[in-house]
Amino acid sequence: MIWESSYWKDDLLELTEKIKNVYPKTPFSEELAVSFEKDIMISFYIIRKLEEAGKLSSATKGYQLNVRTHKNIENVTRLNWHRIDELFEFESPIEEKMGADKLYNQIIHSYIFLISTDETTEVIDGFFFCSDRMRNEKLYYIDLNEIVGFFTIVGNDYPSTGFFEFDEKIQDYRFYTS
Repeated sequence: MIWESSYWKDDLLELTEKIKNVYPKTPFSEELAVSFEKDIMISFYIIRKLEEAGKLSSATKGYQLNVRTHKNIENVTRLNWHRIDELFEFESPIEEKMGADKLYNQIIHSYIFLISTDETTEVIDGFFFCSDRMRNEKLYYIDLNEIVGFFTIVGNDYPSTGFFEFDEKIQDYRFYTS
């Protein structure tokens, strides 16, 4: 359980600045890719922990992000997961909204996590991802600017009021904040 969220949120905002100012301006390299993947994973873990600890407002928990999806056309396995151009349909991407909770679960449990780079500048502009459960349904893509915007919202979200409501289904209290 997170008692004081400001330390976590400050760390998230530091990572956000790095994601905003380093990755879209630095030519792609293996070292950069490793650093990017770690920063994304840690950021989404922070968000998940903040949400589970009741340290985010209900509005932030319900935030919808813009993603692009690609329909699966071939079985995705441990041996071919990296060949997304053969496994997913890229001709007709579909624009969708994805809830924050679904997004961080897809990232944390990612079966596919592949960085996308701008064809001209070779800098990171987003990434493809899907969880083990979704790998044979669709592949998601999210733009770096969408991530930066969301991380900034989370890092600056300090709810001022809240209430508990007992939920018989889960036999525990739900916490709502604003």
